[in-house]
Amino acid sequence: MKPLYQNSLNLDAAGGSSAKPLKLDFNERSDSRPLWLSDAVISTECLWKYPDKSGLQATASQFYGIDENQLLLTNGGDESIELLFKLACLQKRKLILPLPAFSQYLVGKDVWGSSIDLIEPLDDMRIDLSSAQQCLENNSILILTSPNNPTGELIPYDELVTACELARSKGAMVFLDEAYIEFARNQTDDTLDLIQQFDNLVVLRTLSKAFGLAGIRCGYLMGQASIVSEFKKLAMPFNLPSPTIECAKKAFSDSAKLEVSNYAKAIAQNREQVAEVLVTAGLSLVDSSANFVFVQGSSEKLRLIKAACQKRNIIIKTTLSGLSATRDDIEAIRITIPFYIKPLLSALQWAVNPELLCFDMDGVLIDTSKSYDAAIKATVKSFSGKDITQSDIEVLRGQGGFNNDWVLTQALIKQLGVESKLEQVTDTFQEFYQGTSGSQGFKTLETVILGQDLLQKIFITSSRRLKTAIVTGRPKDEAIEGAQFVGARNTLVISDDDVQVSKPNPEGVLKAKQYYGKEACWMLGDTPDDMAAANGANALAIGIGSESLYEFGADLVLTSVNELEVLL
Repeated sequence: MKPLYQNSLNLDAAGGSSAKPLKLDFNERSDSRPLWLSDAVISTECLWKYPDKSGLQATASQFYGIDENQLLLTNGGDESIELLFKLACLQKRKLILPLPAFSQYLVGKDVWGSSIDLIEPLDDMRIDLSSAQQCLENNSILILTSPNNPTGELIPYDELVTACELARSKGAMVFLDEAYIEFARNQTDDTLDLIQQFDNLVVLRTLSKAFGLAGIRCGYLMGQASIVSEFKKLAMPFNLPSPTIECAKKAFSDSAKLEVSNYAKAIAQNREQVAEVLVTAGLSLVDSSANFVFVQGSSEKLRLIKAACQKRNIIIKTTLSGLSATRDDIEAIRITIPFYIKPLLSALQWAVNPELLCFDMDGVLIDTSKSYDAAIKATVKSFSGKDITQSDIEVLRGQGGFNNDWVLTQALIKQLGVESKLEQVTDTFQEFYQGTSGSQGFKTLETVILGQDLLQKIFITSSRRLKTAIVTGRPKDEAIEGAQFVGARNTLVISDDDVQVSKPNPEGVLKAKQYYGKEACWMLGDTPDDMAAANGANALAIGIGSESLYEFGADLVLTSVNELEVLL
């Protein structure tokens, strides 16, 4: 058995993972620190006394042009949400929550045992605001999030006005979560007008997202004094520590306001680039006004995106809760939009628009079950006098390290208690496979697996844009013969004679990448050795056949190579 190659390369943003992960799962400003905070120094002189947030209260209120009694500072947006559930519980109010929703609302529902109507989303995963409003009744609270998490949907201003008016007519309250409002163009100040119009509206905002201060835990509620006072009665008296207060004061400055505005514009532009890549690939997105996108569509493409991001050391949100109360089959991912967009775009392009496809030949492009496998069985019987089954072959092949069928055959012979020399096994095998002057070889029984439409697409029509290579364990002459048999043109053929070390060593795949000068590569194969070679070469590993290949590092497993067509 040839040694398994292990790769521990530390690649750059274009070609692989970096030492520091790019964290795009919690919608933080993970790769762009606020410039206005760079020279901040936290004083330690007054840490012995209880914090005084009156100065921050005044600064934040002045920042929004409201009275101090119209604003309540909280320990992040999470405390604001906690206060909502506490209020609803103590006052026996029913909550109305359109889905999908931020997971913290679902957690609060369970913790507080709240009376709550969960409103199922529309088919396109936008909230069903109409149905939610139909549930309004006296003393109820309608929870709205705009832009919504996890979809990014922005509720239009006129619909917010209607919701507040209807709620007021019913004696109900509206709790409007605007954690991501700074990313919505021209929307930041609109709801401040609503605060003055409606005494039944309270608005949540935070410094965790656009301001880039998730670590200091500072959020706030705004509304008319009468409704804010209801929440203030339930809040802890010293809920913000002194260092948080000092940092937060800097956020409510003109320089911070300008920087956040420019940052949000850059994120919006980056979001459009990400959306274009994903939509072009046939995936579905809710129109987002936040610093993230919510992606649905082909489960195979989503799986490849997850794998590409993982291999590039990019962390995205792959498990989402709060999508539905009745369905658990909704598959989606959420990707935070970074400030420096190139690494993410590179990973997404790799997942949905590869530059290079590498194919194993046997079992992928050509059905060799009646040729190579038959030659294995015949050779084993010739040496041992015993019959073996297809299962015997698959079990040994599935262990990895037997990409060479001659070596595999010798190992099967040894399992039956017979010693043999590899040269003799090879000669006998080749007689059965190639045939002799007196008999046809098993190779005449081979059939092509690759469909004509896919053959035309990848090896001919798209060959200028999409490069291909056949990386096979066959000897050179049989590899070329096989490529001709398939009808593959404009492709690089790398045989076992062209590498120093066979698969599972990634040498063959690396040679293909180097030959074409391409980094965004997929490797398709049907054995553990193929998966090892793919991963060793930093290619996406596409298994063909058994789902057991996931155990050997496959990023995606297809039943047949012909399923590849829907991914390209």
